[in-house]
Amino acid sequence: MALWFCSARLFLFLFIVSALPIAYIIYQERAETDHHVFHYHSSGFFRESAKWDDQSRSFLVTFLEGGVGEIHVPQNYTRDVVLKEVTVVKDSDLTGNASLGLALDRPRNRLLVAVADMFGNRYSALAAYDLSTWKRLFLTKLSDS
Repeated sequence: MALWFCSARLFLFLFIVSALPIAYIIYQERAETDHHVFHYHSSGFFRESAKWDDQSRSFLVTFLEGGVGEIHVPQNYTRDVVLKEVTVVKDSDLTGNASLGLALDRPRNRLLVAVADMFGNRYSALAAYDLSTWKRLFLTKLSDS
C-alpha cells in the first residue's frame, strides 16, 4: 500500500485532478455569454471595483494602484467595439495608496472613494470628487485609533 503513494499512477491521478478545474476555468472564459459583456483596454493590472453611472453612460472603476478611471459606453455600442479606459482621477496626495471602493452620490454630484494602504495598513481615507470637473472636494483621513 505504501508504494502506491509514490507511484506513477498517483502522479497521473493528481495531474488529472488538478487539470480539470483549470480546463473548466478556461472553458468558461472562452464561452460566449448570453448577457452583456463589455470588453475594454485598461492601462493597469487590477481594477478593484466598478459602478455604472447611467447619466454619463459610463463605468467608473477604481485602481489598485490608486485613482479612478472612466469607461464610456457609446449609445450605439456593439459587441465588436473595444472600449477604452480613461484615467479621470490620479491624486498626488494619495500616491502609494489603493482606491478600494467607490459610491456615486448623484444628488450632490460627487463620487466618494475609499482609499487605503493595502499592504502596510498605515493609511485610510475617504475622498470626494466632483463628477463634472473631477476636482477633489474633500479628503478625510481616518484615524487608526
